[in-house]
Amino acid sequence: MNAKLTELLAEVFGLRPTEIHAELQKTDVGSWDSLKQMDLVMSLERAYDIVLDLPDILRMTSVAEIVAVLEDKGVSFED
Repeated sequence: MNAKLTELLAEVFGLRPTEIHAELQKTDVGSWDSLKQMDLVMSLERAYDIVLDLPDILRMTSVAEIVAVLEDKGVSFED
């Protein structure tokens, strides 16, 4: 998992970085509600200089899907 994304997700959802993993789902995170989803969107757009459309936002229901959306937007997680 990319350290930058891990830190961003941990901060948005109030989790420890060690709790962030690809299989983490929206339903696993009590704080992941509609307001946190918008916080997530704004944080991702700011951090990666991208614009997320409604289909992208609706698709982001897990860490794996967040990574997939970011990759679709041209974000590279290669070291």
